[in-house]
Amino acid sequence: MDPNRAIDSIWQATINLLHATRWVVDHILSLGFSKSLSEWIGSNLKKDNDHVTWAFDLQAAIDMFSSYRERDYWALLERPPKELEIAIVQAERSDRWVPDDVQRLKALARRESKPDVGKVSLHVLPNSGHWVHVDNPKGLLEIMVPNFLSAVQN
Repeated sequence: MDPNRAIDSIWQATINLLHATRWVVDHILSLGFSKSLSEWIGSNLKKDNDHVTWAFDLQAAIDMFSSYRERDYWALLERPPKELEIAIVQAERSDRWVPDDVQRLKALARRESKPDVGKVSLHVLPNSGHWVHVDNPKGLLEIMVPNFLSAVQN
């Protein structure tokens, strides 16, 4: 199943059927989704009397995910505002990256600096899938901390 439609279809399929977190996780697994995605979705449930419910505004989450799928940020990446660095983290084992997009990002990261344009950097995080903060939190911090420090020093 297309990962971009996963969240939408799961939420819609289970919105009125939420009996228990384990049931939801098992149901999502039975729909063919990965264990990690199923457990992550289960972690977003809270107990409400005799059933569970989403711990967030479901419609807002659907709207946000739809907005994410509709956006195109290539214009920003190709010409970031002056003095702005956009750091992109690519999970080494993620299946979400289209090869043409990766090549395009690599080319932007190699581009020569110009005084009137910001910078794009691409960081490949080893030993990680889509959930970078879970798979390799130490490696993610090693990428992020220098950016935080440079922002504080400027």
